[in-house]
Amino acid sequence: SPWFVSCCCWSSLCSELRFTQTLGTKSFLMENRMKPRELNLQTSIIMKRVAFSASLRASGSGHIGPFNTHTPLVFRHVVTNIGNAYNPNTGLFIASVRGVYHFVFHVGAFGHRSHGSGAILVKNGQHIFITYEHQTSGYGKSSNGASLLLEVGDVVFLRLYQTSRIYDDQAHHSTFSGHLLFTM
Repeated sequence: SPWFVSCCCWSSLCSELRFTQTLGTKSFLMENRMKPRELNLQTSIIMKRVAFSASLRASGSGHIGPFNTHTPLVFRHVVTNIGNAYNPNTGLFIASVRGVYHFVFHVGAFGHRSHGSGAILVKNGQHIFITYEHQTSGYGKSSNGASLLLEVGDVVFLRLYQTSRIYDDQAHHSTFSGHLLFTM
């Protein structure tokens, strides 16, 4: 059976695709003024879905760090992991399809006179962007994000900035999220 039989949530597109099979692609496209490329874009949206969102701690509360070197962060409380591209055991996001992905990260910590709070977005071992804040009292938070062209197998993760720390608890303050914007 064709792949589109199981896409019941996209009922109008599915009925159009079934109709295409019955009448023939050319007559369907002419009647509905759709170009083959538009139909391909619609079908690729159905077939490729990648999104994740996670916070640092699955349970408990407290700071992680400081460490003397940049240290990979593992976000264990997964809220969404469509496509299973994010691994909550390693903290690694591995691209399953070539395309442009958008990542956002928020980190925070309670003030400390010697240690700020910061994280680095890393793609295939390369430093992309950083977020950092430092205050001596209260709670501070910083955020950043990036849209990245990824090839299949590219790896994206966050590193704790050296000598900084990050806080999380059951309110899930420190988070890492990403999703596929479009395929290439």
